[in-house]
Amino acid sequence: MMSRQRLFKILIIWIFLIAVTALLGKTSVASDNGQTAADFLNIGVGARGAAMGGAFTSVSDDATSLYWNPAGLMQLNSSQVVFSHFSWYQDINYEYIAVAYPALDKWTFGAAASYLSYGSIEGYDINDEPTGEITSTYDLATSLSAAYRVNDAFSVGLTAKYIVVSLAGLSGAALAADIGTRYDMEKVSFGLAAVNLGQNMDIDGISEKLPAAVRAGFAVKPFGPSVLTSLEVCNPFYGDLSISNGYEFNYQNRYYARTGFSYIPAQDGREFGQSLSFGVGALMGPAHFDYTFSPNEKSTSESIHRFSIILDF
Repeated sequence: MMSRQRLFKILIIWIFLIAVTALLGKTSVASDNGQTAADFLNIGVGARGAAMGGAFTSVSDDATSLYWNPAGLMQLNSSQVVFSHFSWYQDINYEYIAVAYPALDKWTFGAAASYLSYGSIEGYDINDEPTGEITSTYDLATSLSAAYRVNDAFSVGLTAKYIVVSLAGLSGAALAADIGTRYDMEKVSFGLAAVNLGQNMDIDGISEKLPAAVRAGFAVKPFGPSVLTSLEVCNPFYGDLSISNGYEFNYQNRYYARTGFSYIPAQDGREFGQSLSFGVGALMGPAHFDYTFSPNEKSTSESIHRFSIILDF
């Protein structure tokens, strides 16, 4: 069991990191909003990854790896299905489902779908007169992934995506891909992923870029399996660099407490508490239950509650 002295040191380090990040910059959900199409691809999936501030590229070891880093699929020992949900402001709901299947010793395959619903939106004409409710307003992405174990320490993964956006009769579609790698040592793992690489999306004759980015990070278990800490840098092709860090504490590999923080150094302002996340989790038989609370997101001024369920088969 972890000593109180070690726990105290960890808490001091984490508080220090939070203070430093608060001084360096204001946080944001996505730094390239407005510069690209299909910005919903920036929304991290799964309550566990969100609780760790999105510093999850080097951590992902379950079916959510289809989003974070497809190479992480090689960490699975059995088939999994994950369901994730959260509600945002103005009736916006985000759903994610994924399934992963270790087919052979060196291969794991998976499929996923994410769906962002914008709820009820009232339409208005040029004279600001109501025209009724706008239908077919959603974002959708489906994906297929494959991961390959090169050796005991190194894995690679590839995800192919089909992306659709629809708003009031206007729609666009595009193909994209994610490429990921993961290298594992005894107490340290490294992750690198290039995501949303693909063709531009054409919407009503206007060509828009996808939110492509490169994410790189590492995760450390400094005191054995009971504590996990991660640090990650995300560099969008069309936005500002962001930095995230996360912590996960577990008791008997069954009960979990998590926290994380992310920030964008280039943005002005110094608001403490933005993009802080807190989460808990429990392993009950074949089911993993995770919950995350993110208070007062900058883009919405509303708190976000996320739920995930992962089932092992």
